[in-house]
Amino acid sequence: MKKIIIFLLLILNFLNADISQYFPKLEGRVIDEANLLSPEVKKDINNILKNEENKSSNQIVVVILNSLNGYSIEEFSYQLGRFWGIGQKDKNNGVLLVVSMKEREIRIEVGYGLEGALTDKISHEIINYTIKPNFKASQYELGILKSVNEIIKATQGEYVAKPKNTDFSSFFNVTVPLGFFTLIFVSMLMNGISRKLKNQVLYKITNSSMSSSFFAFFTYVASQPFVSYSLALALIIFVVVFIFNYINIKKVDFDKLSKIEYINSSKNSSSFGSFDSSTSGGFSGGGGSFGGGGASGRW
Repeated sequence: MKKIIIFLLLILNFLNADISQYFPKLEGRVIDEANLLSPEVKKDINNILKNEENKSSNQIVVVILNSLNGYSIEEFSYQLGRFWGIGQKDKNNGVLLVVSMKEREIRIEVGYGLEGALTDKISHEIINYTIKPNFKASQYELGILKSVNEIIKATQGEYVAKPKNTDFSSFFNVTVPLGFFTLIFVSMLMNGISRKLKNQVLYKITNSSMSSSFFAFFTYVASQPFVSYSLALALIIFVVVFIFNYINIKKVDFDKLSKIEYINSSKNSSSFGSFDSSTSGGFSGGGGSFGGGGASGRW
């Protein structure tokens, strides 16, 4: 399936403008268009990668981009690795760590020859458990430095898998939105019951809960890629909107409300019926190839 996706990406590449015009020059093992790294850290990472290549022949390149220029990070990284020929031609043992600052996306692109050691699962763990937590804390240099060391450990078969409970981001990404949706659904049901019971307090609570859950959901989804306290922010929005609505909802005449809803329902049915009728710096790639292995993420 992965190969089919890569093949389709290649076809799209031919139909679109030449992606290689957006590729930076391969001037070393660390390409930093965004000037994210200090000269000292850049030198340290370059030395680590150089020593690793001398020992194992594995070529690892860190690429920090300003932008992906409209391309997906998967396509950009895959094409960049092939264009540069990272890795030895007979081993295909290249790795790209690609970071795009504008899109806030990360990709570990793995050459054919290292897919057995640096698996998609390990690449995913490195991104989610090492890079993302540091990037969210604006510790970019630390995140890249640690991830480089873990990539090297993986290629040497020395990577230690992270416990599943070390990062709850994936859990929250699913359960928090689902929780707000569930609350909206339950509030809608209870709101209907409050009208039948003609209970003013229950009506105000359920009405307030629906709107506050709605705003909290969008607050969480919109802020989650950018801040680490998105859940706290969503809960604050929920409480503020709930209190505001509860205070401002006036006493309801349930009999009058039922008549209005019946009239509106009749009008809508009528309207519906009528509608139906009508290369430099002393470093270069060794000719390695890539097959789409690796993982991606956002911070």
